[in-house]
Amino acid sequence: MSKDTRAKNEPRAAKEPKSKPQPKPKSFRANVFVSLKPTVNDPEGNTISSALGSLGFEGVSGVRSGKYFQLTLQAPDAKKASKQVDQMCARLLANPVIETYRFDVTED
Repeated sequence: MSKDTRAKNEPRAAKEPKSKPQPKPKSFRANVFVSLKPTVNDPEGNTISSALGSLGFEGVSGVRSGKYFQLTLQAPDAKKASKQVDQMCARLLANPVIETYRFDVTED
C-alpha cells in the first residue's frame, strides 16, 4: 500500500489537457490591388493619360492609378489566409476612406 506524502491541504497536480495537434501552416501568396474610389480625384492618372496622348496613344482615356502588393504568408488554410489579408488591407495597405481593394489568395 502506498502512502500519500502530500500535506493535507496541498492540491493534487492538475492533469494537463491534451492539446489537439495544430495543422501545419501552409504557404500562401496574396495579390492585392488597391485603387482610388471612383469619386476621388486622381491627378496621377490624369498625368499618365496626358503623357500617353503625347506619345501618340490617342485612344486612351480614363486612366486611374493604383497600387499592387504581393504577399507571402503562412496560415493553416486558405480561409484563414484570406481573413488575414483582408485585415492587412483594411488596417494598413489601403485607406478605406478614399480607396478600395481586392485580392486573391492562392496556395504557394
